[in-house]
Amino acid sequence: MPNQLVTRIAQFTGWREKLVASIDEFRAWQDSYGQADIEQTLRIYDLVEGLRNDRIRLAFMGESAEDKIGLINALLFADLPGGLLPLKPGCEFLCATEIFYDPSEAPYVRVLPMETRKREDSIATLRRSPVDWITMRLNIDAPESITEATDSLMESRAVSVDEAKSLNLMNVERSGDAVMIPAWRYALINLPHPMLKSGLIALYGPGSQMLAAEPEVAMRIAASSQSLLMVLGNELTPAARDVWKQYVQNSQAHKFTVLDSGSGADAAAEAAVVSAFGIPPAHVMSLPIKQVVAGRLAKTESAEAASGIERLEKLHAENLVPERQALLLNAVANEIGPLVQSARQAVAARFIATIKEMQDLTSTAGKNKNVAQDMLTRLENERKTYQKSVAAFNVTYSDLTAKGQELLATLHDDRIEEILSHDREFIQGAWTTAGMWKSIQGLFGYFTTQVEKILNYAVKMREAVEGIYRQFHENFGLAKLSPPPLTLQKHLESMHALEANARGFCHDPINIATYKDFLVKKFYDGLVEEARQLFEMTRLDTEHWLRGALGPLNGQIMERQKLMLKRVENLRDMKDNLSSVQERIKALDAQRMELKKQGEQLDQLRSNLALNAPPAAKSAVDSKPALSG
Repeated sequence: MPNQLVTRIAQFTGWREKLVASIDEFRAWQDSYGQADIEQTLRIYDLVEGLRNDRIRLAFMGESAEDKIGLINALLFADLPGGLLPLKPGCEFLCATEIFYDPSEAPYVRVLPMETRKREDSIATLRRSPVDWITMRLNIDAPESITEATDSLMESRAVSVDEAKSLNLMNVERSGDAVMIPAWRYALINLPHPMLKSGLIALYGPGSQMLAAEPEVAMRIAASSQSLLMVLGNELTPAARDVWKQYVQNSQAHKFTVLDSGSGADAAAEAAVVSAFGIPPAHVMSLPIKQVVAGRLAKTESAEAASGIERLEKLHAENLVPERQALLLNAVANEIGPLVQSARQAVAARFIATIKEMQDLTSTAGKNKNVAQDMLTRLENERKTYQKSVAAFNVTYSDLTAKGQELLATLHDDRIEEILSHDREFIQGAWTTAGMWKSIQGLFGYFTTQVEKILNYAVKMREAVEGIYRQFHENFGLAKLSPPPLTLQKHLESMHALEANARGFCHDPINIATYKDFLVKKFYDGLVEEARQLFEMTRLDTEHWLRGALGPLNGQIMERQKLMLKRVENLRDMKDNLSSVQERIKALDAQRMELKKQGEQLDQLRSNLALNAPPAAKSAVDSKPALSG
């Protein structure tokens, strides 16, 4: 019987597929009736691809590799014999591992050799360089193929102390003159497993010693995850407390903690974790981890053991899925909503224009040419007045867009690289983490300043746009639209969390004593990679908003302009041939019926987009900020 998490993820996937189908239906409507422009088509394509590729990321961190691996297997891969990740002697050497499904590539296990630590490139940079990775292809029809590949993730080797120093790996197990180190830095597993195909990504975080050696990994996990599960032993250790303080506590992810009651964790240990971590008591629980994992994988778990892990599944299902649905629903509302509304209003405008033209033509029936000429003169004067307003609008539109593009340029890669290069040079001359922190602050300060400028501009632009909307509504009867707000709060919060992590890392007494070059090559590079992605996401969201703020109005204005011109042309053609009026009225009546049908299609589509949201997602929308873009 599927567990609660599997069930909710399956429901989420079905809902998302229906949402995509409704958007595709709107796209087909646009293609059928010639309403799509290139800009809109690209925006809809980006949205659909974003929905199809959306992922919920679950991260597992803590000390015991066996317990973390066991919970990953029990929660996500209990249907596979023995689970997915190797749960056997040597598993403590398992490197940071990302488990997902990418249908564009054949299944594989891909590993990054430890020797790449001698280079300055970040893991994020190396991910873009396939030549640096070793790839093992998987035969999904042969379980032994998967087992053999995943077992290789535990490989380790003995190196000299000097070699370990060259790799900045000293906090590892020593045996005489040799140092045992993992063979791999990072692993990627691409597998067409049902949970992964539904949109889950599992992240395995190594122990505190390897996280200290790879701070980029810890920052990436904390910044990208929707769930962070800390797996502890029978109590909260100083090492686990440090990992929490440096990386986890400032993450925007939902945070959960599991202690091992099998090794003695009790209510007092839970209370200590709640106090130290500041998370809800409901998010902290004790389980006999090894017993629970063994029972789940062997399908022999007791009712008591099952209730414990089911509580963990329920916590994830009830916290992660509704929130993700709400964010996606808001993204659709912000991106597709104005386009559907604009299309509906364009159809309504055509419908009204058709009725008016029918009324005009009916009034000319049986009358002389002078009546038709007077009507034509009136309509042409109305069109000229409208044209003046359109010309003024175009000037305003160009000015607002130009100003927006200026602000977007401050977030472009070239400008960011200029700032980062300057900071890197400064940091390389700083011999303490305090000096490094002083320089890093410049990066955060610049981001905050630019986001504030963008938001201030967005407020002014929205006021100006609302004035334009109001003018065209009052003077020409266009629908009174309201541009969507620009929401960048999530990016600001992510950057503040990154700043807090950097502050904690640079001010930690242990790191202050660490050799400066190590911090520059590893921590700073990881920090820069995360910051760069936040700059990029902020720029893209602002760019999408800038295009969308005036887009619907611009579409209405152009539509009205075409309708007025068409009416003038039709009346001009018929003023010398009044006998053709009845034929034109018949054609217009057919057009009226077709427009009525189009309007009903759009009304149904708008209803489908709204009703596709499950009740939990609908209620969550009201309490979550909009996902812009």
